[in-house]
Amino acid sequence: MSDTSAISVARATIDEFTGSTPAEIDGVFRRLAAEFQADGSLRPDALAGIPALLDALDTVPPAHQARLALLLGLLAEAAGPDGGFPAHEAVRAGLDRYLRLLSDGGTDAGRGAALFFLLGHFPEDGERILAAVPGTGVDRDDLSRLARCLQPWETADAATRWNLGRVFPSPAVWGLTEQERATAPALDQWLGLPAERTAELWATETRALLAYSGAKAVWACEHGTTVSPFVVPAPEEERTAEPSPAADVLRGHARAVRCPRCRQPLTGGAEAAVCTGCEAVFPSVDGLLDFHDQPSGPSDPLLAGRYERGLRAGFVRIMGANWGGWVSLDDEDAYLTEHVRPVDGPVLDLAAGAGRWTRVLARSLGEERVIALDLSAEMLAQLRAKLDRVLTVRGSALELPFEDASLGGVNCWNALQAIPDPERAIREVGRCLRPGGTFTVMTFRQAADPLYRQFQSRLERQAHRGSFDPEQLTGWLADAGMTVRDLSGPGNFLFVTAVKA
Repeated sequence: MSDTSAISVARATIDEFTGSTPAEIDGVFRRLAAEFQADGSLRPDALAGIPALLDALDTVPPAHQARLALLLGLLAEAAGPDGGFPAHEAVRAGLDRYLRLLSDGGTDAGRGAALFFLLGHFPEDGERILAAVPGTGVDRDDLSRLARCLQPWETADAATRWNLGRVFPSPAVWGLTEQERATAPALDQWLGLPAERTAELWATETRALLAYSGAKAVWACEHGTTVSPFVVPAPEEERTAEPSPAADVLRGHARAVRCPRCRQPLTGGAEAAVCTGCEAVFPSVDGLLDFHDQPSGPSDPLLAGRYERGLRAGFVRIMGANWGGWVSLDDEDAYLTEHVRPVDGPVLDLAAGAGRWTRVLARSLGEERVIALDLSAEMLAQLRAKLDRVLTVRGSALELPFEDASLGGVNCWNALQAIPDPERAIREVGRCLRPGGTFTVMTFRQAADPLYRQFQSRLERQAHRGSFDPEQLTGWLADAGMTVRDLSGPGNFLFVTAVKA
């Protein structure tokens, strides 16, 4: 198609969009967006139509401007057939228009969210963009996220680089205390990576922040309102008394736990568990029984303490499309309390993390009945500080250190998407569950909207996480001998309760 033909087609589609009514606008906009790009790739001849998009910004009402800004942001980051971002400069040519919209009340609802997403693609103009941000009415999370996206690694000062790994969903959410800053490790200490890798991590985090901003813009454009306030939960109180040492590191669960190497029973002592078959010794250090062959690996110790209060909440927002606050922590707690119905035997909190939902299980069932398993020693240390009577195990979800039909129930909350082979993990759960035992899951479905799915899948790639087709998930559960009792959830949430046959 010639440039003239491409411009003609683009102008016809843009005219249809600019004339769309509130009832039509989202459907027409998606057709317009699909004409220019698809799943992060630039359509042929899309470059020729960008000037028409820029011209339309000057004449359409705010709701249409918001969606055009969103599309232009997608084009700025769209990949060309030969790599690179061929539309970046053509989109950047409209910077004066974008800044004019920003100063003209552009921080309201959808238009503000879309402009912040769009402007985050131009770090070469960072100083000019930030100088144009209005002094009032700007959400601090949006502003801190925009400032971080506009900061290139090459020119970042030491203090900004130090925050690598502590920016999602926005640098403002982390808000480290003075004590945390004083005790935090230097960048090169906790990353354990060569210097040349840090710039790559910086770019990865920038893409994750842009995915968050884009998903927020989609929601804000369609709902015509601001996102529900980002409420950071207060940290849970830790126990003040020193945990009492257990006489048996297996804490009464010897019948359920087995050697992950030879699958024989274990005997527990005061400091370690010993396999009765291969005689392998599994140490217990500070109450953590370690079944994993590999060390936990270097990580930022501040992450475990800040996970629930920062990263997790932002991840749930974008993955679940929870911008309206439809699912609260209280809702999650209530689901577990209602649906966890174990039969006899211990209850496993699989991929327990820092223990937020282990605590819900312990409150309902008693700490002595609960086992918490995760791969992160730092996360489990946070859990141990609150729940010292729970058997805390470091192990793999892909090879659970438990006997067949030994567990009364299993819970996997906001974690199945992080397991490298979720189908295998589900088979392991089915193997370990006793008949009648429940398996409760909170995870995420793939967004049905192709536009929103672009941002959801982009975060999945950056964070090495996944989402699920409900039919595929129920098929895996059936293959593992479980029947789905409940499959529900608003937005892109998946709440699942399955029962072992």
